[in-house]
Amino acid sequence: GKDRAPPSMPRRYPPAGYSPHKGTSAGLRTRELPGCSLHVFRHVSKAAGTTVRFLFDKQVAMGDFEFLPMCHYGFREKDWREVVTRFKDAAVDPARIASGEGPRIIVEIRNEWGATDAFENVVMKDLKELRATHSHLGCEISSSVLLRDPTAQYRSFYEYYIRPEQDGAGPNQGKPLWGDGFAEWASRVPDVQTRELLGDRCMVGATRLPVFDVDGSTRRGDRTLDETCKVTLSDRARFEKLVKEIDVVGVAEEFDSFWLRLADVVGFQHLEYVRSNTRGRHGAGRRLSTARSVLDDKGDETEDASVVAATAPNDLWAHELVKKTQAKLWAGCAGESKGEESKDGDGSTAGSTPGSTAGSDAASSDGGYGCELRRRVDAFRAASNEDSDGRKRVGGIPPRSLYMFAKANPAKDDNPVQPEHRARPGFYTSEPICAGFYTSLSAMVNKNDARYKCDRGCSFD
Repeated sequence: GKDRAPPSMPRRYPPAGYSPHKGTSAGLRTRELPGCSLHVFRHVSKAAGTTVRFLFDKQVAMGDFEFLPMCHYGFREKDWREVVTRFKDAAVDPARIASGEGPRIIVEIRNEWGATDAFENVVMKDLKELRATHSHLGCEISSSVLLRDPTAQYRSFYEYYIRPEQDGAGPNQGKPLWGDGFAEWASRVPDVQTRELLGDRCMVGATRLPVFDVDGSTRRGDRTLDETCKVTLSDRARFEKLVKEIDVVGVAEEFDSFWLRLADVVGFQHLEYVRSNTRGRHGAGRRLSTARSVLDDKGDETEDASVVAATAPNDLWAHELVKKTQAKLWAGCAGESKGEESKDGDGSTAGSTPGSTAGSDAASSDGGYGCELRRRVDAFRAASNEDSDGRKRVGGIPPRSLYMFAKANPAKDDNPVQPEHRARPGFYTSEPICAGFYTSLSAMVNKNDARYKCDRGCSFD
């Protein structure tokens, strides 16, 4: 018929095969690299998102995926529109179709426009439309999200964002404005994770603003949180619907299960990682390692849990929902193991149990996918080792990266990457440059290019 593709044009992009570059846990992969893919990860603050981003960076540094838009740490509506347009145009490009190699794009949705209800009402709807229009080409469209135990997430959020404000001596800093310690701040900031994921409950600004009004250095009273910022029962219904629509959901306490499941769904090839935000001011690691806030017993954790239970009932409910959704696939497996919550500031853990896609109602028998995933998670954990500097390499040693991003801003950098030195894998839809998240401008070059030093993409090397 007139609509039939010519014989030389494949009906679908074929899988690109397994990466020949193997780390310790390469044998645990179950999916080949896709021929055409768009994956969106919804990053919720202090819920292992930094570890996920570094894992994505590794896939990019191995030449497997493109991180758009320009590696942004949160972005605007026009950026998302550009990503969708690039993906659509690339997927139907005759040259790509002839080669059988389509676009492979990762997107991280965080703050700014991404932390409004645009994720729910624009991004997720666009992904649904792309599935309907591009799946017949062999293009895989997927999404994921991680939540974290609310007590641990609140403490990590406090240590990273709020304590420096309480301890600071600059304008709009100090305890009169920000509260005297964790409890005084947290009790006035309800449901941080739920509000961030829903997006239209004043999350972006209100959770990082002072909680008291002052006159000079004298506290006048609480700042009132507008009723429109609070989570309602109808918001719970929105949240449940969103969880069902997202392809892979998980909790940070079960990070390895989430990650291996995500690799199974998307086709990520390089599994090994190093936990992020485990030292410094990034969260619980700071509590354990600094003299002024040492956690000698469970007293502080018990107090934290009591405060969070009162201030974040919707976060507790949401976390339990996602935890149960993740656990459905491996329910009933013999020898089912319990996850170990990490003390990492980012919530990642090497002790975990298998995850599942959202909305999966099927429990597994001992021979089912979920039980097989549990066995792979156990093997992944067993392959872990620790460097001399104390960094734990979960899953073992990754392959050396093929590419890296090096500084490329001629107005700021002493030795910026020259345009002719840029490396650009054939499946890319844009220039191989990166901007955002403490990066002014960097460009992709070969990892062995001795003219440049790595700025991004070398986290696990």
